[in-house]
Amino acid sequence: MHPLPHPPLPRRHRPLRLPSRQKGVIVLFTLLAVVLLLIASVALVRSLDTSLTLAGNMAFKRDLVNQSERGVATVMSSLQVGGALTSETTRQNNLLANNYSASTLASDSHGIPAILVSDAAWTAAGMDGDDITDATAGVTVRYVIDRLCTSAGPSSTVNCAISALGQDKAGTVHIRRAGGNSLPVYRISVRVTGPRNTQTYVQSTISM
Repeated sequence: MHPLPHPPLPRRHRPLRLPSRQKGVIVLFTLLAVVLLLIASVALVRSLDTSLTLAGNMAFKRDLVNQSERGVATVMSSLQVGGALTSETTRQNNLLANNYSASTLASDSHGIPAILVSDAAWTAAGMDGDDITDATAGVTVRYVIDRLCTSAGPSSTVNCAISALGQDKAGTVHIRRAGGNSLPVYRISVRVTGPRNTQTYVQSTISM
């Protein structure tokens, strides 16, 4: 009989290697990357907010400029036939009920009449014309007309700014009248106050 073979000897098991510990440098770089992403996100949000604010302000500004046409239209209506300021004799003196001054009003460094900039100065000047108010749009329009003369009374080349007929002057409306070769210049200034206390000033000049 053949002897039975001996069972194979068990292999020696090698000791398991523990995984190497992760280096702390990788965690540090990851944290830095997250911080940089957060900073970039905050900067992007702030930039977007600034852009929206600027766009909103420009929209308000554009709307207020359009609203100023109401003041100009009111002034032109008072200067046309049937209006309170149609007569040249009437325009030789102040007419506070129509926000009209027969002499040049004091202006600020931007050429805006001081009484239009300051509500207190407006009240002190005694201007009595009603503001144009649109409660729905939240807009208030205030206007003033001043003749560019050093004093009240008849206009002349000595005491008034004169616009000669027949000359092409941009931004000036010439209304021809018989018997005159030169006309005094009138300044129309309009202040529009809108939402968020936004204000816009518009000016125009006419001669008549």
